[in-house]
Amino acid sequence: MPATSSPAARALAHTVRSSAPMLKRFLAGFTDDTRTTQASGLPNHVAWVLGHCALTMGRLAERAGGPSIPSDFFLAPSGGDGRRGTQSRFDADAVAVGSSPTDEPNLWPTLEICIECFDEAIETLADTIAGATDEDLADSIAWGETEYPLRDLVIRVSLHNALHAGQLSDLRRALGMPRVNR
Repeated sequence: MPATSSPAARALAHTVRSSAPMLKRFLAGFTDDTRTTQASGLPNHVAWVLGHCALTMGRLAERAGGPSIPSDFFLAPSGGDGRRGTQSRFDADAVAVGSSPTDEPNLWPTLEICIECFDEAIETLADTIAGATDEDLADSIAWGETEYPLRDLVIRVSLHNALHAGQLSDLRRALGMPRVNR
């Protein structure tokens, strides 16, 4: 961690890292066979959630001065139809805001790769933020149709992970999976 990082940056990096186990605990029992299973009335499946959260964190890390979104996990977004994914790579269009997940396993990475991608995005964002100065955290970053201070976006993206953890909890219930108690 650079000597120039601030206590606030280190705390925000910890917040990012803390969002991972909150979401990942709901993955218990999912397999490659069920990673793209959807339930009636629910919006997203496991592969979509992991890819969407990873892409969101990757975009924030990149905008905050961190590395580019890893090309070995994401194809460049192009406004395509989201059908370029494989069992080893996400199609960024398939996990972008407004996309509709499909239960077509051949278009989605394996569960192991989905989790690796999510974990890499957590660490990339946390490492990027951990090295920030107080001035960096106060800088405004374009996000959607507005701008927010970086520190606010880090909290927002961590809460975004929590929102999708809730979706996984609902999905588990709808699929008749056992409750997660930890």
